[in-house]
Amino acid sequence: MSHAGLTVRAAALTGLAALCRSYGVDAAPLLRRAGLPAGAEAQPDRRLPVGAVNMAFELAALECGREDFALRLSELRGFANLGPISLLARDEPTVGAALAAIEAYLPLHNDALAVTREQFGDLVVFYSRVLASGPKAQATDIAVAMQHRIIKQLAGPAWQAEEVCLTRPRPADSAKYRQVFGPHVRFGADFDGIVIRAELLARPNPMAEAGLRPYASQLLRLTDPGAGESMTQRVRRVLGLLLSSGRCTAAHVAAQLGVSRRTLTRALEAEGTRFLALHDAEREDVALRHLSAGARNMGEIADLLGFSSPAAFSTWFKGRFGVSPREWRRRSAGLR
Repeated sequence: MSHAGLTVRAAALTGLAALCRSYGVDAAPLLRRAGLPAGAEAQPDRRLPVGAVNMAFELAALECGREDFALRLSELRGFANLGPISLLARDEPTVGAALAAIEAYLPLHNDALAVTREQFGDLVVFYSRVLASGPKAQATDIAVAMQHRIIKQLAGPAWQAEEVCLTRPRPADSAKYRQVFGPHVRFGADFDGIVIRAELLARPNPMAEAGLRPYASQLLRLTDPGAGESMTQRVRRVLGLLLSSGRCTAAHVAAQLGVSRRTLTRALEAEGTRFLALHDAEREDVALRHLSAGARNMGEIADLLGFSSPAAFSTWFKGRFGVSPREWRRRSAGLR
C-alpha cells in the first residue's frame, strides 16, 4: 500500500540538527541520505514527505547511538510546535476540548499521524498511529512523547499518565522513557498511546486565558492577506484549516477572514469563482490525496472532509467522480 502522498510540516524536524550536534553528529548529511534538503528545518511550514522525515529520525538515532533519540528531541519542543493548531486548541475552555481540537486539525501538521480516543469506564485511551510505511519506531516515540507533553502542559506539572503503552520492544536502557513518561510505561504493548483518567477532560484549560483570546482570534481571522494574495487564495487557506470541523460555511469563513459574507461573495465573483466551488475543490484535493495514499479508512477520510458519515462522503464523491471512493482507490492502486 502506497503512502507516498502523505506529508508533514518541516516543524517536525525542529531541534534535530541541534540534538545531533550535541552528540558530535552533523545532521546535514543524514538529512540528504533521507532525501531531505539539509536546511529543511529552517522552513517550519514547508510540507515534506512523511517517509523521508521518519527515515531522518531513524538515521539520527543510529548515528548518535541513542535509541531514545526521539524522546530527547521531544524535550526541545512545546505546544507551539503544532503551528496554527496550537492557537485553535489554546483557546478551548476545557482540557478535553483542547485535545479534541488537536485531534481534528492534526492533518494540517502531519498527514500520517492519526490520534483517536476511546473511553473505558473512568479511563480514556488516546491512541497514536503513524500511518506511513517503512521504519517508524522513532516517529512513533516522538508522536506519543509530544502527545504526553501536550497533555501535561494542559493538566499541570504534577499530572502523570495512568499508563503509557508502546509497541516497541523494551530498549536496552529505558531510563529516559521513565523520565519522560513517568513510572507507568509498558513496552511490547498492543498499541501506542496514553491512558488517562476521564475526569481530566472536564478540567478548565489553564492556557485559555481571557487576555490571550483577542490575540488568538485576531490571528485566526487571518485579516492580513499578504502581498498580492487574492480572496480565492485566502479562502482556500481558511478552508484547509476548517474543513474537518464541519463549520465550513461561507458565513463562518467570512468571519474568520474579518469580512462580511456579502463582501466575500462579491470578491470571489470578481475573481470568477464561488465559495461552493472552492469548498468542493478543497474537499477533492484532500480526498484524492488520502485515497491515493491508502493509509486512512473511509470513515477517517469522511471525518477529515467534514462529512457526517462515510455514506455521505461516498455519495458526494460518486457525484464528483462517477465512482465510489473505494472503487477509485482500487483503480488507483492498480495503476501503481
